[in-house]
Amino acid sequence: MDAGEYIKSRAGRVEEEVYSRLPEEPKEVYGMLKEYISRGGKRIRPVLALASCSACGGREEDAMPFAAAIEMFHNFTLIHDDIEDSSPMRRGRPTLHMEYGVPIAINSGDALYNLVWDLLAKEVGGERFREGAGILIRSFKAVAEGQGIELNWYCENRFDVGEEEYLRMVGGKTAALIGASCEIGAYCAGAEGMRGPMMEFGESIGLAFQIKDDVLNLTADPSKYRKKIGEDIDEGKRSMIIIHLLASLEPGARGKVVGALGKKEKSGGEIEEIIGLAKEHGSIKYASDYAERLVRKAKGSLGAVENAEGRRLMESLADYIVNREK
Repeated sequence: MDAGEYIKSRAGRVEEEVYSRLPEEPKEVYGMLKEYISRGGKRIRPVLALASCSACGGREEDAMPFAAAIEMFHNFTLIHDDIEDSSPMRRGRPTLHMEYGVPIAINSGDALYNLVWDLLAKEVGGERFREGAGILIRSFKAVAEGQGIELNWYCENRFDVGEEEYLRMVGGKTAALIGASCEIGAYCAGAEGMRGPMMEFGESIGLAFQIKDDVLNLTADPSKYRKKIGEDIDEGKRSMIIIHLLASLEPGARGKVVGALGKKEKSGGEIEEIIGLAKEHGSIKYASDYAERLVRKAKGSLGAVENAEGRRLMESLADYIVNREK
């Protein structure tokens, strides 16, 4: 089974588990959550938890409560991120705060976060709960810290962000939860010696995942991509592509690009010009190559996986990260 087929087959099971945990009442709190979660998404985090458990010799069902909790937490962060970023759309539909208002969106997001712990408290007990919760809490903390770092760049209108700062931010906001997903799979399999390597694998592909997202936002086929091409530039996002581009430009050209990125509203022509410059100066290729190097590094963490089939599955999931088209 290739990565795409594996993700599709497991994503449906994760979704069923998540939906079964969403209360029907009160509708004012929970009514919009099933529709929001059902909009789609790659489900890569919970799927990696299941795959990691299997690759380390465990049963996927033993990791399912944690996989569902991870997906619920991820959707909680998306609801709040959309508010913090003033995003109008999520997966082809208006964001919850645009549809229902900021107070209701915040409250429903908070309720979804509470359901994470309700699920784990009911399905996972004793030492298994304490240890597994510790893994998740560490990653949840890192996600919040990464988000805070990025928000501060916007608040201070900073465009002097370096590559190391960017990787630290993404290491928290995106990679930490993916790393935890892989570590929790190893933990559920009882493979204590594999927790560290699987976490390292997940963190490396987590960085690659975000960088690939940034590349796709500027280069994807619009017929396959569910976001607006150039949306990241429209939002003034500090991506690895933009960091490389700004470092490659002469002061005058750099000032012009920074001025355009800092504007609240940008014309289509300005967005296209910046994309053109990113291509001309090799910034998109630089980011793509960096993501591929991260995937190669991730595969190096799998040497201790004794199950050859499981190792191939994890490698194929890593390749999916950099080869996907949306």
